[in-house]
Amino acid sequence: MLDKELTIDDTQAVEAGMTLSARGKVWLVPKVAAVTSEQTVAAMGSELIARLLHRRGFDSADKVAAFLDSSTYVMTSPMELPDVDKAVARLTQAITMKEHITVYGDYDVDGVTGTSVLMTVLKRLGASVDYYIPHRTTEGYGLNLKAVSILASKHRTKLLVTCDCGVSNFAEINFARSLGVDTLVLDHHTMPDALPPAIAIVHPKRLPEDHPLFHLPGVGVAYKVCEALLIDHGFPEEVESLLDFVVLGMIADLVPLIGENRHIVRNGLTALLKSPRPGMQALLAQVKTSGDTDMVAFGIAPRINAVGRLADANTAVELLTTNDQSVADNIAKQLQLENTRRQDICEKIFLEADKMVKDTIDLSVDRCIAIYKEGWHHGVVGIVASKLVEKYNRPVFIGELEPNDNVVKGSARGVEAIDLYEVLKANEHLLNKWGGHKMAAGWGVDSAKADVLCRALTDTCNRMLAEDPMISTLSIDAEAIPFSVDLGLAKGLQSLAPFGMGNRKPIFILRGMTCHSSRVLGKDGKHHRIMLEHAEITQPLECVMWNTQNVIPQDGERVDVAFTPEVNTYNGKDRLQLILTDWRKENTKGDDIDALQATIARVKRPSAKVPVGASSAQANSTAASSATTGGATAASTSALPPTGTRDLRSQTTTWKDLRGYENKKDFLDKATERLGTDIVLFAETAGEEKGFSFLDRASATTSANLIIWQYPPTSNVLREVLERVKPKMVFLVGQEDTSAYDASGFLKRLLGLIKYACNNKDGQVEAEKLAALMGTSKMAIALALTLLRKLHVMDWFAEEGMLFLDLIGAPEGAPEDHPEFKQLADSLAQVKQFRQWMSESSIKEIQLAVASNQIELVSVGETDSLEESALTGNEDLIDDDQSYSREGAI
Repeated sequence: MLDKELTIDDTQAVEAGMTLSARGKVWLVPKVAAVTSEQTVAAMGSELIARLLHRRGFDSADKVAAFLDSSTYVMTSPMELPDVDKAVARLTQAITMKEHITVYGDYDVDGVTGTSVLMTVLKRLGASVDYYIPHRTTEGYGLNLKAVSILASKHRTKLLVTCDCGVSNFAEINFARSLGVDTLVLDHHTMPDALPPAIAIVHPKRLPEDHPLFHLPGVGVAYKVCEALLIDHGFPEEVESLLDFVVLGMIADLVPLIGENRHIVRNGLTALLKSPRPGMQALLAQVKTSGDTDMVAFGIAPRINAVGRLADANTAVELLTTNDQSVADNIAKQLQLENTRRQDICEKIFLEADKMVKDTIDLSVDRCIAIYKEGWHHGVVGIVASKLVEKYNRPVFIGELEPNDNVVKGSARGVEAIDLYEVLKANEHLLNKWGGHKMAAGWGVDSAKADVLCRALTDTCNRMLAEDPMISTLSIDAEAIPFSVDLGLAKGLQSLAPFGMGNRKPIFILRGMTCHSSRVLGKDGKHHRIMLEHAEITQPLECVMWNTQNVIPQDGERVDVAFTPEVNTYNGKDRLQLILTDWRKENTKGDDIDALQATIARVKRPSAKVPVGASSAQANSTAASSATTGGATAASTSALPPTGTRDLRSQTTTWKDLRGYENKKDFLDKATERLGTDIVLFAETAGEEKGFSFLDRASATTSANLIIWQYPPTSNVLREVLERVKPKMVFLVGQEDTSAYDASGFLKRLLGLIKYACNNKDGQVEAEKLAALMGTSKMAIALALTLLRKLHVMDWFAEEGMLFLDLIGAPEGAPEDHPEFKQLADSLAQVKQFRQWMSESSIKEIQLAVASNQIELVSVGETDSLEESALTGNEDLIDDDQSYSREGAI
């Protein structure tokens, strides 16, 4: 029945008694909402629509009336956007002084339409203006230094206006300023902690989240700036003429269609159909002019996006802004061809990516998909990512390996339970470039670090989604009865349009329908028309289901269906048609949503609680073992070998928490006296304690007792020490660490060790020993060595775990000028963060962090204070309630 493969989450859902649909989803059917007669009257006399709107927050007759009647909406002043006044003043100055302006856009529909809005208005006001859209493949997203240099020199640009980009381009905007170019940032992407040094940053996310302009896309920001500019120059009546541009970008960028956005799209769709622009008319001639959001989302937008994905998006701006119909027609034909080619490429890559997922990723363990391959066109991997998200209900990171440039460029698409921006931010030390939103993002990485990044992204998602059941669900808006589903309902629902993010098409459920018949639709046989019967109705209901994968009800089978009623107009005649979202075998038990959600909450795959920064720490170890020497890569493959992970599942280990014990030296005295030589004292950068011999990660040996005198730098090192020592008893002391966490101090100390090795050890040192002597992660060592080589301070190579070091001379240039310096600082910050986490976390949390893939811990409790123990014997060093067994834990 299912048209998707069951993940472990789906399997657990079935085992928990949930019903899975044809598309592998659990339906969430709400309880029947009680609505007043006033609400029903306001909802055009339809109780079903009133219940639908009630569920969406319109729980009074006044709210329903205001939602359905757009004439009552009052547009928000553009001056409420931060820095709009500064932007208008600087643009006016440039227009008056005849300074050259360049609009720097983005290659998607949002960026193309926003650029077109700005070009149209600035030309109207007599500005000296041109535009620049970076090439997706050769330049990537946002400003770049080369483009800024060219614009400043060859274009003589004095004012740079970014559209749908720029808020993360601190270095590029600073560079532009050094060339005498001012920058206005018009963007809506997630803002970094430090904003760039622009003249103005017009960004809706600077407003409160409940502000009507908060969800504006890039074209919406451009529109509001142009609205203010036109009003300021005395042309307020021309503002509405821009709506045909705005509606394209707003729908294509999947922003919530609520508040201001809803009003703009509703009026913009009408403006689009009447648009006098040759480019708009050429595009409309290629699609079914239904006048709804689908016309844009599935007709016009893919054509504009296609040229940006596969060719040059500057062509799309030319299409939208030309006054020559023949030019527009020719470009529109080109876009049509590119869109067809895009569809073919997407299908090929999806099949390859899907096979890679099945062959290489264990979805029973990993909660995201992170893959890349040479030859996967960077321009379309985002579309493929969306298809993989739909199939596997996981965040997806997918990229193209570009061997000539030694980089992997990729896209990411997400699920509601996780923020992609935060995932990438947690791993930015591995990335060359990244940015985006919660649900969509872009990223780039050196090819030598690509495997490390994939693992790190996966570890981060595993941590962030550890408590999420990740069962695919379908939210139903309301339950309908067969005789209430008619043409009048479908026409009434049109008043709720425009549909999109934040105001999706309604999905209803009909129960106990019987499949009368079905037949294939379309030449490729992907779709079906299905006729459904019920005893309450005299005529079968005509249904259409897209992309069925030939999974349809059998004739005579009783089913429940999830659907959206629509009006199908043919030859001037309207008829009812149900668009099936999903179907399932009849569920005679009904749907108790409270019980169902409680069951979903219980269906969790328990997993180790990964500490803050652990994904980066794990990546540090892997990165050091997989990166190649030279260039901007992190380290040598053999320089920092991976540590083997042995199975601890048959071992029982008892932990004792001594972090709060004041006299730690006294504890060492008593412990060594009672335990004798059967003890390992772990520390790496701690000061000497008279009479005690500390061992680091490279020196630790098997022993029954392990005293963790100093916190290790990463969870991997902690796990490695536990695996080497195999202790029955662990005493966690956690003496204060003296490591250097600032990159400059770290480099100075490391250089001292390197000089010692060169003078006394013929420049030879074990890579693991060097990391232990510095008390840090392998990634930090790898980045530091690469940086010192770039500064021409030293050279080095690695072979079978040994580093061979050679000093050259004084540094050439400043460390801060190289990207590895920031990456080193980030890596050291992760080490510090991990040690802080160990100092604050409970023993149980630390145990979980080192017990990877653990399902259950046995007998884990909090420790008593050692101050209550007399240390009279070994038994007093051990609290039985602290032991846990890993037997049968997996």
